[in-house]
Amino acid sequence: MEHELDMMLYNSIKEGNAHAFELLFMKYYTPLCLFAAKYTHDIDVARDVVQNLFVYLWENRLALRIENSVKSYLISAIRRNSIRLVQQQRPVQSKNSHIAEELYDSLELEELNRQLHNAIEQLPSQCKKIFKMSRFDEMKYAEIARKLDLSIKTVEAQMGKALKLLRNKFRHEK
Repeated sequence: MEHELDMMLYNSIKEGNAHAFELLFMKYYTPLCLFAAKYTHDIDVARDVVQNLFVYLWENRLALRIENSVKSYLISAIRRNSIRLVQQQRPVQSKNSHIAEELYDSLELEELNRQLHNAIEQLPSQCKKIFKMSRFDEMKYAEIARKLDLSIKTVEAQMGKALKLLRNKFRHEK
């Protein structure tokens, strides 16, 4: 009986009967929203899927061919459309997640750089100067020794001291 009533409504819709369309919509809207929500996990998105299907049904009523069961057609279409929508949203969510991770990593790197520069500034004067020349100016120990009129052994000792102080500082901050 339900099947025949649905087919009568569908045939009236094909003829442009807006009242039949409204009756079919009222009959299936809520159950289809609940069904779609099982796939989308979001009732608002589920409502959009159902509304889009009914808009499609009305706009394509002349070309559409439902021969067996209107209810089966609606359920199948909602399942397909919900799954398609979820699959389309996954790459966006994945991309957004990746962007968020990159932003977080970038902020974390900035914070580490800030801490490193603060730690370098706290080094003893000679130690700091030699460390900066070695690491930032990319000078070799022999060049630093020549420029500062020091022995290479003194430069090596000062670099060792700088690295030890920095390591200890970061170990204690963890």
